[in-house]
Amino acid sequence: MKILYDTVSEEYIYPFSKKDLGKIKAIVSNDILLKIRSIRFGCNMKTTQEGRTVQHGKVFDIRINFCLNKMRSLILSKDQTYIKQMHAFGGVVDPSAGTITWKLPDAKRYTLYLLLHEIGHIAFSDKYTENTLKGRSSLTEEQWCDKYAGSKIIELDRIHITGSQEDVT
Repeated sequence: MKILYDTVSEEYIYPFSKKDLGKIKAIVSNDILLKIRSIRFGCNMKTTQEGRTVQHGKVFDIRINFCLNKMRSLILSKDQTYIKQMHAFGGVVDPSAGTITWKLPDAKRYTLYLLLHEIGHIAFSDKYTENTLKGRSSLTEEQWCDKYAGSKIIELDRIHITGSQEDVT
């Protein structure tokens, strides 16, 4: 699998490194990982879509549009569900500035969630749609991917806390 980062100016950073990506190997099945052709990280300056999964034949490309400028990201929606989610991940929302301020560990965790949500689309297609993405996702699929991502983060936390598997940090 290729891991790519868009080039950004020096005031921007990506909170999730290639080393951080190694963590997913402990919690995502190898069958699913083998279907991922690339993961590309970019910024969300021109889109409200923080994650996207595109299928190319039997493989998938994932795009995560999340980077920080001076430890801030843009507010992408005024929807209260989104705002609550940003708070739940540790983001400090400033509606007047249109930004969310992050601590690096919280931004890493949110990026992990975004990535696992997108991987969830691949797992969903594997389980329910004969390995085919069916265009725009249904609400049911989106909710399933949210639960998948949340459960995988809990699983990673359990592994890290108990040390029951190889240390993935």
